[in-house]
Amino acid sequence: MTALYKTAGMVSRLTDILFPPVCIFCGRILLREMDDAAAFFSDKLQICRYCLVVLPLRFPGERRISCLSNPYEGDPAPDLQVLIPFRYEDPVVRALRAVKFHDAPYIGKSLSFFMSEAVLAQDALFDAVIPIPLSARRRKKRGFNQAELLAEPLAGRMAVPYLPSFLIRTKHTRQQSRFSDPIRRSANISGAFCVPDECVVEGLSILLVDDVLTTGSTLHEAAILLYKKGARYVAGIAAASGRK
Repeated sequence: MTALYKTAGMVSRLTDILFPPVCIFCGRILLREMDDAAAFFSDKLQICRYCLVVLPLRFPGERRISCLSNPYEGDPAPDLQVLIPFRYEDPVVRALRAVKFHDAPYIGKSLSFFMSEAVLAQDALFDAVIPIPLSARRRKKRGFNQAELLAEPLAGRMAVPYLPSFLIRTKHTRQQSRFSDPIRRSANISGAFCVPDECVVEGLSILLVDDVLTTGSTLHEAAILLYKKGARYVAGIAAASGRK
């Protein structure tokens, strides 16, 4: 048994030499940090001290914004708020694109740490975390849902249930990024979600998770549905947004 442990240790050290861990943002090889704080971000989140300094983090007072960029009279969820830890700037933009198009769960885990920090700094308590779902067609093509790569570790750090099956996409829509007009974005996503009959959200306080907030129409549509199904409180969180 001792020989096996020694062999495993040698293999691990050899792997570190041949394939050293690198920063998720800049690709620099991560060196051993002596400072405890720097070591945490390097060892646990794969972020080097150089990138940590330049991350486009929002100040605490700027993290909570209204969901819709273009509010309208008669909105059934006018007070819907979204937490945003990052401004939509590099190197976070590059990292989000890697998560979205290249299935990079290790990057999602690192970004979700900052999302969880934003949530834990608030007074709100949640009963569940639900990611914004993809349509079956888009999920099959991509092979994963980038919102889930952010939401699952976020729920784990918040110590609340992760319920990805409680919200499904019933309509395949065009990608929201194809529309610059908020009205067309809203029309594109209208009626796209449903809560399965066996999933009960009545009385729950729910945190909806997406990767980027633009006009807010996707999160807004999902929140309205959850309220109609009896949710007590709904808020959103996205990793980044270019909005103020």
